[in-house]
Amino acid sequence: MMMISAIAASLLCFSAARAQDDEPDPRIDSKTGRQVAVWAPARHFDHIAMRLELDIPTMSEAKLLGIEHLTVAAVGEARSTLVLDCNGPIVSSVSFGRSACVFRQENKKLYIDLSQPLAPSQKADFEIRYSLDFSKNKGEGLTYSKAVASAESLTRQSPQIHAQGEAQLNSKWFPCHDFPNEKLKTEIVLTVEKGFDVVSNGHVASCVDATLGSDGKPRVTWDWVQDKPHSAYLVTLVVGKFATIELGGAESSRPHLPIPVYTPWGTETDVKKLYAGTPAMIAFFEERFRTKYPWDKYAQCIVRDFVAGGMENTSCTLMTMGSTTGGPGSQDDLISHELAHQWFGDLVTCKTWAHIWLNEGWASYCEALWKEHVGGEESPEKALSMYQRSVRGFYQSQRRRNKTYWPHDPAMVSNRYSDPDSVFTKPEDPYSKGAMVLHMLRQRVGDEAFFAATHVYLEKFGFGCADTDDFRREMEAASGQSLERFFDQWALRPGLPRLAVELEWDEAKKVLTAHVEQTQTIDANNPAYVFTLPLRVKFEDGAVTWFELDVDARTNTATYDLREKPKQVTVDPGMSIIAPSEIRKDLAWWIDESRNAPSYAALAAATEALSTIRDEGEGADAMAATMALARLAADPSTSPELVETARARTSTLAGASR
Repeated sequence: MMMISAIAASLLCFSAARAQDDEPDPRIDSKTGRQVAVWAPARHFDHIAMRLELDIPTMSEAKLLGIEHLTVAAVGEARSTLVLDCNGPIVSSVSFGRSACVFRQENKKLYIDLSQPLAPSQKADFEIRYSLDFSKNKGEGLTYSKAVASAESLTRQSPQIHAQGEAQLNSKWFPCHDFPNEKLKTEIVLTVEKGFDVVSNGHVASCVDATLGSDGKPRVTWDWVQDKPHSAYLVTLVVGKFATIELGGAESSRPHLPIPVYTPWGTETDVKKLYAGTPAMIAFFEERFRTKYPWDKYAQCIVRDFVAGGMENTSCTLMTMGSTTGGPGSQDDLISHELAHQWFGDLVTCKTWAHIWLNEGWASYCEALWKEHVGGEESPEKALSMYQRSVRGFYQSQRRRNKTYWPHDPAMVSNRYSDPDSVFTKPEDPYSKGAMVLHMLRQRVGDEAFFAATHVYLEKFGFGCADTDDFRREMEAASGQSLERFFDQWALRPGLPRLAVELEWDEAKKVLTAHVEQTQTIDANNPAYVFTLPLRVKFEDGAVTWFELDVDARTNTATYDLREKPKQVTVDPGMSIIAPSEIRKDLAWWIDESRNAPSYAALAAATEALSTIRDEGEGADAMAATMALARLAADPSTSPELVETARARTSTLAGASR
């Protein structure tokens, strides 16, 4: 009877919850009843190696002929059918050894039937012949850019081809297992009109003259070899006429590694300055991760008609034309982001797109790590400031975009999608939120454990694939902490905690009271977050005391007995908890924080708070806030974005105080 009663009560609660929500459940397709989710495709074959022999008869047309040599081995049991993604190539024949294979193309797949099943672990070499017209492709697979005869630059006067494979787009120019949970060695052999530069993954094995084209023009065959395994979406190809800048060499920060930049003719001077820091970035990341740069070269190719900012193809990043302009350091975020992918995304690849934050969150976080390093060359204070400015940029992005909750929205780590490209643009942004999660994790476990775990993660899963649990386990092993709740809250559920924090001082009792309320959606699907909120208390004599406020419910209150009223009380100056917060505290504390902030994050919070202060009557508080903001705006050491905030509000506050 007790069990029946409990079930009945649960059904009543469920019915009541459903009655309150008239919207259809987004996790279910209302027409079919199917779950909205994508699961990793089976790996019935281990893809070992691929050699693509491509022939572009003329660069005046977006057409090619291809012969793909694919080596695979059966996995698990005997296999009689090989299925490949094939969304563009028109296959004319398939052979296995000397025997022709029965094949068919349908539903963007290539099905190859074997006369004899392959035993487990038995290797097989297939030859697939096909043709491809990619004239209508724009930003997917191969993109063809027409020549502009009237252009001043030789690069624009010539046609150009570049590849874009992420997320599942490379099957538009060669048959493959177009999903990140498989890796193989690759080789691209391309015959093309002489005079064009050809760039791809790995290193050039040869470049030799070929037979004349049908138009009588001389041709060349390039052979690019990528002899370490990588995922199919990272295979790339660039054909065009470029100026080449070599950033490596014996005098660089990373000698013995080729670091070419292929840039449009006429942009060499600017690009050499903008990209000059690349060798130092490589050396820094190698030292930080204690893992050597894993590929044969690091090329950066600036191509036209590119649909993204950058694409981290293995050893050969593609960049947008916009990266050729700007002042010193203006492209450092883009350059460091794409470079970091050579470890996070290329060396270790997310097992499925649900875990793309392991690629993009890390690459974004490396932007902050690079800034921390650059600032550290000046002072520890500058390092912290530049690092926090970067992290706070990610926070600002999420504060604006992320108002998600379960089950209305998928989490950052979620296979709830239909289009793989959509996982890169959802409100639970794997770039900004992913970087924030890594920052919080570093704050929680400390630098030693964080970077030790990162090193083990890269070494253990290098040239393979990993998921969020793999990463979590390495962090747990290095730190000795249980991190399941951390990842459950910050990666596996949507949303962010939003806090209303109130700090009050009782002079008679000499007691500081901290009250925290979580104001985001809290219900059966979205429980209150659990975390520890640091409070930094500074006294008149400069002494500092830290307190930790444990938050585990909708509201939490803590009191602290102090010897005197603090000069300053700062909530979480290290941004250890990324939570949009409205903080109410003594105006004098805000003003002191604006003058003597313990961190950039604290100064930014003070600037924002002072810019929102209004009062009635004589307006003493508004006037005090106005004066503090004016001082900040006039201080040459104040960062530009905070100067802008201060100036934007100063005139308004001054008017309100009159």
